[in-house]
Amino acid sequence: MNPRAHRTRLRPTHRTTLRTTATVVGLGILLTTLGASPAHTLTLTALGIAATLLRHRTGYAGDTVWPHLPTHRRDGNRRDVSDLGWSVLGRDGRVTPSAARRMRHLTDQTLHRHGTGPLHDPTAAPDIARLLGPRVARTTHDLTTTGRLPTPAELRAWLTALDRLPTTPDRPDEGTPR
Repeated sequence: MNPRAHRTRLRPTHRTTLRTTATVVGLGILLTTLGASPAHTLTLTALGIAATLLRHRTGYAGDTVWPHLPTHRRDGNRRDVSDLGWSVLGRDGRVTPSAARRMRHLTDQTLHRHGTGPLHDPTAAPDIARLLGPRVARTTHDLTTTGRLPTPAELRAWLTALDRLPTTPDRPDEGTPR
């Protein structure tokens, strides 16, 4: 094969550019034949050729693969806050069962630290009412006995009651059962 013939062969990108340019010029001739004004035909043809050459010179970036960023998730990012907000309240306006389970578990742990029985123990009801208040005691009783989910206001009162409790109980053994 002749070395000069090898150099004159067009690359596929050049062939595509020439084919597109020829199509644009052909469309310009067709526009003139159909009766478009020469100024409009010349402008549209020039814009088409310019767009073709610009695409050819800058390179087509449609097949570019963007690098994947590492999915480093930090605690408390937007997704966590959004998930927390959507996981607390259900569509009916009440607290979701999963949030109620978490609150019940947290309350059981806190009550255990203060030396009181779990929420489902009926003998612990007076101590729960003394520690958390009558409204929260009624809410926890309804949750454990009938499964009635608390409202957002009841959840707020429940969280406030848990926050008001001292972190260390007034017992010498720090609230751990013997």
